[in-house]
Amino acid sequence: MAPEILFRHYLYFSSVSAAMVQHFAAYATHVRERFVAPGALVVEVGSNDGILLRAFSGHDVRILGVDPAVNVAEQARQNGVPTLAEFFGEPVAHSIVAEHGRAAVIIGNNVFAHIDDLHSVMRGIDALLAEDGVLVLEFPYVVTLLEGLEFDTVYHEHVSYLGTRPLAHLFARYGMEIFEVGDQDVHGGSVRVFARRRGGRPGAIDPSVALHDERERAAGIDDPVRLARFATEVASLRDELRRVLAEITGRGQRVVGYTAPAKGTVLLNYCGLDASQVAYLADATPAKQGRYVPGVRIPIRTPEHFRADQPDYALLLAWNHEREIVEKEAAFRAAGGKFIVAVPRVRIV
Repeated sequence: MAPEILFRHYLYFSSVSAAMVQHFAAYATHVRERFVAPGALVVEVGSNDGILLRAFSGHDVRILGVDPAVNVAEQARQNGVPTLAEFFGEPVAHSIVAEHGRAAVIIGNNVFAHIDDLHSVMRGIDALLAEDGVLVLEFPYVVTLLEGLEFDTVYHEHVSYLGTRPLAHLFARYGMEIFEVGDQDVHGGSVRVFARRRGGRPGAIDPSVALHDERERAAGIDDPVRLARFATEVASLRDELRRVLAEITGRGQRVVGYTAPAKGTVLLNYCGLDASQVAYLADATPAKQGRYVPGVRIPIRTPEHFRADQPDYALLLAWNHEREIVEKEAAFRAAGGKFIVAVPRVRIV
């Protein structure tokens, strides 16, 4: 599908999640303290509503976001984050250099998986990054996708499922190397990768790079037999979820969904669940409210509707935000409501 169709108007706003606001605030501090000199330029590719870059506010740092979604970029600007509503590539990189100079740090969070032509992006990074600059990428990890049965993260926007080994090969073609990798407890298990130009920024390569390389080899991320086992395990999960929901509705109890993420669309369609089994979804994003889930036509309501309705069960589709959501909806559970979490295994909380 053409990127212009997918990304020029986007319905996901990162700042909706308080947990992600906290995550990116700590992330910005970590990057600033390690890699950003006073007055230096930090550019984020796929900057969404400015959730990360605005955490640099109050410090002597120049920031610039690049995001193709016109509506999201406008929200970022309203949040005080200068943002170009463009697809990042070499032409945009050259225009940034001409106006602002080269970047000490280029950041990309949950964005590389969305891009089909990664070479175009890498040419842009090569043009924009300072000789001693750092590229920082954070993304859901392919190893945890396999181990955690995160099948619902496989959807139309994601054209790659990333690990450090394939990225190392990509970076090498542009004279770059990974020098550190850190695990992050977001989006079901992510990694944060730090890369630099070879011969640029000094320092030894951290042991974490070799550890993640070995972890990916052991996980069999490119082994067809391992991938076939993943498919079999996912099918079993689907059957178990359908069994649990049939048992609940067979007792005359009501099930709704909580949150309407893209991964929820995948799960609901793959499991063949429609409004007769999941009456509606409740989501805090205004742009999603009043719409329907593609394929299964389940309506999307507000969280306030959910709280007033008090169903018996809520299928938690944004399972990666389980802790935050369960805490926020404590009154639902106190009144006898229960959440159903499907990934990586079906359980009731």
